[in-house]
Amino acid sequence: MAIKSSSSNVTSKRKDGDSKFSSQPSKKSKGSGAKHSTVPPSTVGSKRAVKQERQSQRKHADVVNDAKRIWNQLRLKTNTSGQNRQYMDTLMPLITGKANEIALQHDAARVVQAAIQFGTVEERRLILQELCAKQNNFAELCKSQYAHFCALKAIKYCHSDPASVKLINKALKGHMPRLAVHAVGSRVVQSIFSTMTPKQSAVLKQEFYGPHFALFALDLPRNDAVPTLATNIAEAPEKKEATLIFVRNLINKGMEKTLYGFTYFQDLFAEYCEVADPREIRILAGTAADNSIHLLSGRAGTRVVASLISYGTAKDRKRIMKSLKGYTKSGLLHHDAYLAIIRLVQLTDDTVSIHKNIFNELLLPSDKSDEELSCPLLELALSDTGSKLLLMLLVADPETLKKFFDPYELSVLFENPTVIDDGQEVLTSKKEPEIRRKELIKYLREPLIEMCAKSANELIRSRPGALVLREVYHSYRPISVVEAIVGTCQAALNQDSSKGDEKDVQNYRLFEDRDGHLAVKNLLLADSAKESEAKLASAFFETFQDRLMEIAQSNRGAFVITALCKVLAVRKGAISKLNQAQLKKLADGKGATAGFKALVNEMDGK
Repeated sequence: MAIKSSSSNVTSKRKDGDSKFSSQPSKKSKGSGAKHSTVPPSTVGSKRAVKQERQSQRKHADVVNDAKRIWNQLRLKTNTSGQNRQYMDTLMPLITGKANEIALQHDAARVVQAAIQFGTVEERRLILQELCAKQNNFAELCKSQYAHFCALKAIKYCHSDPASVKLINKALKGHMPRLAVHAVGSRVVQSIFSTMTPKQSAVLKQEFYGPHFALFALDLPRNDAVPTLATNIAEAPEKKEATLIFVRNLINKGMEKTLYGFTYFQDLFAEYCEVADPREIRILAGTAADNSIHLLSGRAGTRVVASLISYGTAKDRKRIMKSLKGYTKSGLLHHDAYLAIIRLVQLTDDTVSIHKNIFNELLLPSDKSDEELSCPLLELALSDTGSKLLLMLLVADPETLKKFFDPYELSVLFENPTVIDDGQEVLTSKKEPEIRRKELIKYLREPLIEMCAKSANELIRSRPGALVLREVYHSYRPISVVEAIVGTCQAALNQDSSKGDEKDVQNYRLFEDRDGHLAVKNLLLADSAKESEAKLASAFFETFQDRLMEIAQSNRGAFVITALCKVLAVRKGAISKLNQAQLKKLADGKGATAGFKALVNEMDGK
């Protein structure tokens, strides 16, 4: 409960300047009330003098002052290229030979940064040579709070110069493992791997795998593929144990420094999970679980979280679930993170926790003002990534489900992960997949049916949405969804072509829409596999039996009627309403005729 206080009591006891948050203490003089004390001008002047005296004692003080004045002009965005060139011609003689010392000064490092940014290729290379001249100097600059910005600028503006790249690689050789887990140096390492090409940074990447591989890094052939942990171990299997220990220690240090958001750390973590024993991954899951949300920014990090879910304990999965709280919908709409959430739903035995922590976020109304997208389930159904969670829960047959996922997704969502426990291989998830699926889908069944009934038009015109609509109908065959589908088809067919441009009307019509006609076709084909419950095909025929030829007048519409004729419950009646001679004439015509030919062959029983 919040504690309330009377404002009148506060104001009566506290006067201006008496607050404990006041920056200056108040003094009360007789008859004049409270007055704030002020710093005498002489004191301000003396402080400025002390500061100037201190700065004048620094190395290259005069040069730095002149360089800073030029930098103040050089950094203006209104400058022309000619003006910048004049400033650089004045600045370079000042800092040449002194770049190292200047880069370490907090107020002068920006001068070196500007020189790298606005200089020519030769000038940038000259500055970089100075930064790399002394042994270990560039690596030390990368660790400096201010000088590391010069290193970042050098990487950004010199990575296209082969000579400069060679200088950077040589200067950082032997220092990468320490820089990778340094609070400041990690930013430079991130810049290297995000700016340079994989082949340019391959030499430095080798150092993450241990001293043996780093020793021969410079001798790698130029045309070789970029090395990974797996390829290195394959080439030197006798070094596997020592290499994994080295990489694991590096990952542990990175987790201590909370480097989860850096892509190079995620890549190294993912490579380790690819070759490490599941028991080792389970150990790492105990540390990384609470920071899972920070790993989901990229593909490699998502694969790491999926591995932690696969081999972690039930407690680890609950901690990962807690880390993702509030990000379920955005994660499912993300181009990479959706796989980790699907994996979590796929393997967590506690289905009640999944409902409370994940599904509840998908059942609450969205903040969007657009009423058509106010339901999070609809946003997911219309998404290429989010729809895959719904399909995983709707489709019972594992072989059919695999058709909705590409090979990479299947490699992440592999079935039955196991670990060795007491010498025996045991499953990390104990509940049967089908039992878990049935327990989970019961929470979403009614919301999915309601969403399909309300938004059939949007779903039919979307490829992922049409898949979700088809599976909801195929699984439950609700009358409300059947009526919504038929109503959508009827509204599209009744569109008056005289109200607008013919091309616009044709694009609107459902049976001539590229995705729409495929959706209706596949919905009707769902009835061909289950004749006893051909609710949609029967309702479709009853509604459009006198307009089947109107639908079949277009090539795409003919595919829809072909699917209708494949349903035995309405096949005879549908064929009787069609003009076979007219359809054969259309099949022999010019343009797209595949739909007409398919319909003619279906009518002939071929």
